[in-house]
Amino acid sequence: MIDIGIDPKIVAGAVFLLTYGMILSNKINRTIAALAGAMLLFLFGILSGEQILQKINWEAIGLIFGMFVMVGALSESGFFRWIGLKTIRFVKFDVVKAFIMLSILSAFLSAFMDSITVLLFMSTLTIEACKLMKINPVPFIISEICSANIGGSATMMGDPPNIIIGTGCELSFLDFIANTGIVAVVVFAVNILFFYFWYRKGLKKDKVSNIHKLEGLKPEDAIKDKRLMVAGIAVFVVAVILLVFHAALHIPFAFIGIFGASLILLTGGKKMPEVIEKIDWLTLIFFAGLFIVIGGLEETGILDIVASLLIKGGSNPLAIAMVLLWVFAFLSAFVDNVPLAATMVPVIKILAATPGVGLGLNTMAWSLAIGTDIGGNATPIGASANVIGLAVAEKNGFPVSWKYYCKVGFASMIISIAAASLVIWLKYFVL
Repeated sequence: MIDIGIDPKIVAGAVFLLTYGMILSNKINRTIAALAGAMLLFLFGILSGEQILQKINWEAIGLIFGMFVMVGALSESGFFRWIGLKTIRFVKFDVVKAFIMLSILSAFLSAFMDSITVLLFMSTLTIEACKLMKINPVPFIISEICSANIGGSATMMGDPPNIIIGTGCELSFLDFIANTGIVAVVVFAVNILFFYFWYRKGLKKDKVSNIHKLEGLKPEDAIKDKRLMVAGIAVFVVAVILLVFHAALHIPFAFIGIFGASLILLTGGKKMPEVIEKIDWLTLIFFAGLFIVIGGLEETGILDIVASLLIKGGSNPLAIAMVLLWVFAFLSAFVDNVPLAATMVPVIKILAATPGVGLGLNTMAWSLAIGTDIGGNATPIGASANVIGLAVAEKNGFPVSWKYYCKVGFASMIISIAAASLVIWLKYFVL
């Protein structure tokens, strides 16, 4: 280890800013940036080897790994395309009904599954269906993107920031359902109304003239491996049940994730090696490195300073909740929401333990989760779902410009966060 005679706070802060700068530059892979930051903290003696292992949120890592495996198995089986086709046939190829139902499906699936996988298949399915119906798929895809990010805020497993916030603040799956879940339902309802009125003229003009061709699309044909799909759904249901009752059963989140992954690997059949190969291992390593870099800030007391600055800015409970909601919503429009959530979890824990703040940890957690989850709707790079959905659209000949997306996305985000503010104010400060 290297002793350079500089205040550890300065070193830890500089490593954090350097790591963040590398992530934002997009010139260096974010996993490499996080690992480099972790290595520098060790080399400069900010964290020992034992402390590095302690700073990693293994609960979050284990749960995310399990979700990757289970969702990967469902994806490999053809589940997403099957359920999408079922939805389109259910609305009898009516353009307005299809627009609303596909947005609902995107939100619902993203509440329980990785939004990247959901958008990959939803956008592909949407483009295929819209080509057959001879209508513009761009409004559908943008609505699905925003719906997925809102739906992901509803549960603890719906979005990586929620897993980080939930495990870091010792919150349960049911806690999220009863809090962010309620906010998400209201916000989604407001958001889908916004999109309907935004695109209503175009949707009403579009008419499906070739229904006979669409009726030939059978959802059953989308299933690539029926056995794997049945096994995947069964295991996923078991995992959700365990998440719901984990507190009563005293089961760690990491165990649930690994248990679910093990079950599907044992029962999934011959395609399991392909599922393992397709797991986003780099993201798991990125999370681990990020936890270590944040741990450097925590160990040197920088996060205590940040918390004290927030208190000096005003100790009004409602003001703190709104700052967490709005500021981090705008930051998440341009910055990866995972580092934001990971950085702020120890900060809000310090705030909650500070006399005179008057705001509980849980309320701050809900405000932070909603802000970081929904704020990403504002720009094409605000969330991974946005990048995936728009990339699929462009690949299929339907490019969406930054100007056009931001015009719609920012309006959606502002309206959504305003609706969330109203719900949070009523639920935690009035009722």
